[in-house]
Amino acid sequence: MDHLISMYIDNELSIDEKMLFVEHVYDNKPYKDDTVGLLEQEKLLSTSLNKTAPAIELKTKRARILPMFNFNRSLGWAVAACLLVLFSFMARQDLTQIKPTAEPTVVLHRFVIHNQKAHRVEISGSFTNWKSVPLVPSGTNGYWEISLKLPAGEHHYTFIVDGSKPLPDPTVAAQESDDFGSTNSILKVETEHEQYPFS
Repeated sequence: MDHLISMYIDNELSIDEKMLFVEHVYDNKPYKDDTVGLLEQEKLLSTSLNKTAPAIELKTKRARILPMFNFNRSLGWAVAACLLVLFSFMARQDLTQIKPTAEPTVVLHRFVIHNQKAHRVEISGSFTNWKSVPLVPSGTNGYWEISLKLPAGEHHYTFIVDGSKPLPDPTVAAQESDDFGSTNSILKVETEHEQYPFS
C-alpha cells in the first residue's frame, strides 16, 4: 500500500491508475487515512525545502602588508622588493641543485650461437624478464642470431635449444649457476665512453 501511495504522491501513476487509486482510497478508510497522513508529510517537506536561506553578509577586513612600515610607504615597498629578490635568489639556488635525470644508455648487442642440430634457439635473460625470445637462423651452417637493445650494466642470460635445453653462451667466459641447476652467462654492457675512456 505504501508503495502505491508513494507513486501517487510522486506523480508516477497514469490517469487510469490514479482513478483506481482514488476509488480504492474512498472505499477503504484506513488506507485513506494513511494516504492523507503521507500527503500532509509531503506538504510539510515541500514547504520546508522551498524556504530560501537568509542572506548572509560577510564583512572582511583589508589585510595590511608590512604594518610596521605604515609610517613610510616607500620604505615598505623597498623591504618587499628586497625580500622578493632574496626569495628568488634562494629559489634559483635550489633549482641549480636539481640535476636532470639522464636517459639510460642503450647499446645494440648481437648474440650469436652455433648449433647445427637445433631446430629452434631462444634467448632468455634479465633483459627480457626471463621470457624466451626466438633467435633467427643466419645462413645454413647452424648459426643463430639476434640483436637486442640492452641498457648499460650487467646482464644474466642463457640460450634455450629446442625449447628445453638451457645452454650458456660459449663466447662469454663469465658464468654462474642458477637456482634451477643451469648455468647462465654474465654479460657486462659498457657505453662507448666506458670502452674508450680517453676519447
